[in-house]
Amino acid sequence: MIKLLIVDDHPMILDGSKKLFNAVSDISIDTLNDIESFADVIEKKVYDVFLIDVNLGACSGLTFAELVKEKYPSSIVILYTGDDIKDYYSLIIEKKINNVISKTATKDRILKTIYAAMNNDMLLPEDFIDYVNDSCSGNSIKKILRFNNREKRILELVMEGYTNQAIALELGVKQRTIENNLSQIYTLLNVGTRAEAVIKAKEMNLI
Repeated sequence: MIKLLIVDDHPMILDGSKKLFNAVSDISIDTLNDIESFADVIEKKVYDVFLIDVNLGACSGLTFAELVKEKYPSSIVILYTGDDIKDYYSLIIEKKINNVISKTATKDRILKTIYAAMNNDMLLPEDFIDYVNDSCSGNSIKKILRFNNREKRILELVMEGYTNQAIALELGVKQRTIENNLSQIYTLLNVGTRAEAVIKAKEMNLI
C-alpha cells in the first residue's frame, strides 16, 4: 500500500484530489491544508509519497519539499503546479525533488508518475531531455547549474532594487509566483536572502 500525503492550502482542491484517488485500491491518501501543522504531521506518520502544491499561500511548497527530503531522504516528493513545469526541472537535476506535475495533468498521468517514482523510474515530457542536454557540456556528465530566463530576469531586477511586488508587475505575474521563484533560486544556490542570491549568482557567472 502506497501512503500518500497531498499538501495544498485550498480545501476544495484537496477534496477534488482526494476523490481522484478514492477508487485506487493500492494508495492510502491523507490530505493537509493546515500548513502550520506540517512538521507535526510528518513527525507522527511516515509517507511514501508527498504531492505538494508549489504555491501555499504565504509559504512555498519548495520549503516543505526541502524539509521532507532532509527528514526522509528516501521519500518521494512530487510538486504540482499551475506554472510551467519546466521552471522546476533544475530541482529534479539537483535531486531536490523527484518529479513535477502540472495541475492540468490527467488522473492517468498522475498515477503513472507516482507508480514510476515508486519503482525508481521517472515519467517526464520529452523536453526534459532537451533541458538536460542544454545543462551538459559536450559528452561531459558534469551537471551545470543554470537558471531559466525568468529566474535570470528576477535576479537582474533584484540587483536593480525592485521589490517582489514591482518584479511581479514588471513580469506580468502574481507576486506569489515571484516569491516561489526566489525560494527556488535560494534552494539551488543554498542561500537565504536576496542579497546573498545576487552575490553568489554573480560569482558563478549565472547572471
